[in-house]
Amino acid sequence: MKNILRIIVLSTLLIACTQDDTVLQQEETSINTKEETKESSMLSFDSQDEFKEFIAQKMESKENLLDEARIAFEERGRLSLLLVYNSLEKEEAEQLGLKRENIAKVDSPDSMLLFLLNENGEIGIEDKIFRIDGDFVYTYTRGFGKVINEFIAANAKGDVKIQDGETISFGENLTVFKHENKIEEITEKSAFTTKVIREFNGRKARMIAKQWNGHWAFYSSIGSVTKTQEWSKVLWWNDWKDVKTDNRLEFEASWYAQDFFEVSPRIKSKSSHNYCNCYEAIDVYDWSAGFIPAEFTPRSGVTKHWSHWYPATPNTVGTWIYY
Repeated sequence: MKNILRIIVLSTLLIACTQDDTVLQQEETSINTKEETKESSMLSFDSQDEFKEFIAQKMESKENLLDEARIAFEERGRLSLLLVYNSLEKEEAEQLGLKRENIAKVDSPDSMLLFLLNENGEIGIEDKIFRIDGDFVYTYTRGFGKVINEFIAANAKGDVKIQDGETISFGENLTVFKHENKIEEITEKSAFTTKVIREFNGRKARMIAKQWNGHWAFYSSIGSVTKTQEWSKVLWWNDWKDVKTDNRLEFEASWYAQDFFEVSPRIKSKSSHNYCNCYEAIDVYDWSAGFIPAEFTPRSGVTKHWSHWYPATPNTVGTWIYY
């Protein structure tokens, strides 16, 4: 049965590849049931191969994605979620007409994912636009963004049933995937969690230690990160904001990589470290992109995290998290 399913999916992809690859750089989409968003510049790729090559180049360059997001905004007007969440100033947001309720909600520590998405949580690949917001990943045909509002309304009324990890079709031009990318959060050191917070004594600052394995319908990844945050003003509200300081990450990890067209998952592993004066010490162990990306599942290992915030005494906190 599984082989039959693979043949059907492969046939569908081959048919899709014959369609027109014309790409519009900007797309007017109806994003929120409260108010339609304005046209917004987003990354758009003519093919899946072009999309994969773009990510590979960014991964290999080891450039600071937040700095690159700032440059892209100032020079080309491209506003990424990474910049909105971490560096956009209130005055800039007001000039752009941004409203809090229209900014996409994407809970992921993977800076690459946030860099790829615009403030609406969107990216274009071939004739499709993918949009992440809240619990859902929407895939719609260009020009049919308003169908998302119809799904949101139907889902709110209980007319649509969708389970975690399930993908459904809603009409001819929209599919909806309910992802399972939930990040557990605790404040005390413990094994078998994915996120730990350590607060600095007497200061409104904290270390965030995270492991993740995320699957978003067009992109998936697995990795870990150490970052430091300070309680401060973020756009129109107070929140934790990433700050530049000395962060450290060490890890030994193994994981399963399951490609759709493979019967059994592969076991992969990696060990390394990242010490830096930076916004985050991060490592993406593995990633996959396209219309059917691989899925990654942690197998075993440990990540070690330290953060230094020099106004505090003591100025170092740390934790270990086990897979």
